[in-house]
Amino acid sequence: MFGPVVDYWLLRPLTHSRNAATEEELNARAAVDVSIDIDGELAKIRKLQQRLGGSLPLSDQLSYCDVGCGEGGMALALAVLGARHVTGIDITPRSIVTAVANSKRLQLDTRVEFLCANIHEWEPPNPFDVVLSHEALEHILEPEKFLSRVRRLVKPTGIVILAFGPLFRCPFGDHMDGFFRVPIPWRGVLFSEQAILRLRRERFRPTDRATKYQEITGSLNLMRYSEFLKSASDLGWVFEFLDVNPQLKKLKPVYSLSSALTRVPHVQDYVAGSVYAVLRLRQSEAAK
Repeated sequence: MFGPVVDYWLLRPLTHSRNAATEEELNARAAVDVSIDIDGELAKIRKLQQRLGGSLPLSDQLSYCDVGCGEGGMALALAVLGARHVTGIDITPRSIVTAVANSKRLQLDTRVEFLCANIHEWEPPNPFDVVLSHEALEHILEPEKFLSRVRRLVKPTGIVILAFGPLFRCPFGDHMDGFFRVPIPWRGVLFSEQAILRLRRERFRPTDRATKYQEITGSLNLMRYSEFLKSASDLGWVFEFLDVNPQLKKLKPVYSLSSALTRVPHVQDYVAGSVYAVLRLRQSEAAK
């Protein structure tokens, strides 16, 4: 807003250091504190199913791939619900350490396999019926490349389920709430990247020396909603289902306004936060 120095001093009083931790401390926690709340993960599946309008198929005859699986909760929940062939992949080693420990603790390691891999390089032995990416796409660098790459993961008759956000340019899309006392709408857009990342180093992640949002552990790709729509269409994907900001449905007038604004060019990128989509390859593309 006013430059890196002024923005830093404006924002600093609004931050805290209660959640500060080094990468070493986070890795140590991942190796020790491995318990997940499987009931909570099952609740996430139910919420996802609701927000997708019932479009998430659940069957022991289907194979699933959870891209950006994190600590494995969603993949393990699918197995609890009956899925026999689930693969979870994530690029962060400590997440996979926790995921594997949870699969063994829950005795689901014969149904769920976890791999530490880069989605842009990983080659699955067989394509999947359902590829799921939950709360991950905004973190995957080169999202257009991801939307192209995922074609190699899914069967021609399969589907890709994407649930992601908040996107960077929406009101709370900078993902920096972990060290701010006060939520500031459009913080990442209004204030200097250098100022926010300086505060992040001082108040939140002292050993993460990132100087760009794309460089932080977990990364933020800064993708716009309009870019997502165009990339998906250009790459041959058809939307079988698409909803934006469904969490606002409890406030019908607000949801209606949000839905209208997400259809307005230029404005849509600053309103679209959470996106829920089911993609299938266009028939001509699936035949290739």
